[in-house]
Amino acid sequence: MFSFFKFIQKTLKGLQAKKGLWFTILGLLSISGIFLSLYILMNMTKSSSQEVYENISTNYNKNYKNRVLKKEETLKKLLIMVEKNESFIESVENNALQSVNNTIANYNESFRKTGFETLKLNFYPVINQVNQYRNSINSVISSKVKAYGIEVLPEGIFFVYVEPIIKDDTLIGILEIQEEVHDFKAEYIKDDIIFLFLLEERMLNKLSIKARNGKYREVVDQVHVEELKYDGQFFAKIIESGKDEYRNMLEVGYSVDDTYFRAAQKVSDINGNIIGVVVLGETVDGSGAFVNIVDKMTKTVTTVALGLVISILLFMF
Repeated sequence: MFSFFKFIQKTLKGLQAKKGLWFTILGLLSISGIFLSLYILMNMTKSSSQEVYENISTNYNKNYKNRVLKKEETLKKLLIMVEKNESFIESVENNALQSVNNTIANYNESFRKTGFETLKLNFYPVINQVNQYRNSINSVISSKVKAYGIEVLPEGIFFVYVEPIIKDDTLIGILEIQEEVHDFKAEYIKDDIIFLFLLEERMLNKLSIKARNGKYREVVDQVHVEELKYDGQFFAKIIESGKDEYRNMLEVGYSVDDTYFRAAQKVSDINGNIIGVVVLGETVDGSGAFVNIVDKMTKTVTTVALGLVISILLFMF
């Protein structure tokens, strides 16, 4: 062991005597050490960034689901208000459809006057006939159980809440209340979040010609957007990123570029069929935003790394 240390000592003295070789070895060892440290640091930064992005994406998705549940509660309360209208229920029992329709029209007019333009109440009389209405309504008639979810209707894409009216254990009618999905955009704007609904191409045929023609455009990979209702710059960046980036966003749940952070999730309708994708996002330059903090951290580490390497190279030469 002693002879080994003597050998190391002798070798170091020999190298120190040859100053050019000595400084070259020291320089190479220093550069190797710095590159190794930078590699570890940048990997740690990348890992931390991904973790933050995943957490933000998860929070966005939870936020959307909570809002959908809150929307259900809101629509349910409105139907309860209608069901408490004794004269309306009496008209339904007596099959006085003209009176029922007048009451429904009055409610809808009231919604419009108070600023709820897409909120709409419908009544469906129960007739001894199979498959008289669309699937969601027929399902509630047969099961006598309420239903709630998103549905693509001729007029557009709506949250629908359908509830049976039961009197003395007898089904006497069906109440439905609808509100357009696009109205979520205004709710998210209050929180500085961008909301985007992309509709599957195969669902376009469920829309009327009036609701569809000249209004929808393909974004990417056979999903379409109602162009005038959403942030054009937001979905333009998805178009620019292309099909592969879009599919990757769906797979990992998020994507981020030089302008936006986006969280995405597929959406099912009231019948359980995938009909589109909800994308939530924010600009990466928002002051104080977590996305902005992570972006700055990554850029800072990269800048410091390049600065150190350049400084060492300049010192050596």
